[in-house]
Amino acid sequence: MDQPPTSWADDLAEEIQTSYPAVRLQLGIDRGPYLVVFWILLPESERGNGLGTRVMEHVTAAADLRGVSITLSPSDTFGADLDRLHEFYRRLGFIANTRRGEIGAPRESMVRAPRDPAATDRAQSMNTGFGRGPGEQRNSGWR
Repeated sequence: MDQPPTSWADDLAEEIQTSYPAVRLQLGIDRGPYLVVFWILLPESERGNGLGTRVMEHVTAAADLRGVSITLSPSDTFGADLDRLHEFYRRLGFIANTRRGEIGAPRESMVRAPRDPAATDRAQSMNTGFGRGPGEQRNSGWR
């Protein structure tokens, strides 16, 4: 019997879980298209040591290469501190989704516009940080 085709989001989730076996996550593609981070779970013993940052940099790099925005809604469902999660995602370039509820807009509470992968590569090679800062996103209609 034929397997249903997988999306690049499914392939990315599998790649991350292979690279970081302690991490569990679910990704998907929503209309727009947007890469949606439905949930991500790090064991408590792994929190605060940079694993979450490495995983999310992996996710953002893949979305940037495809020119796709990422959406997510931070939650304390798995025991995380909601304020810390919001700050974590802001450091990665996510902003409040001010278009939430509009027709065609993502449903999640935070969004990150794609960054120019070439700019990210140049920044990494110069060891000056990971691409543009949160306030330096390409104009994508997000306020």
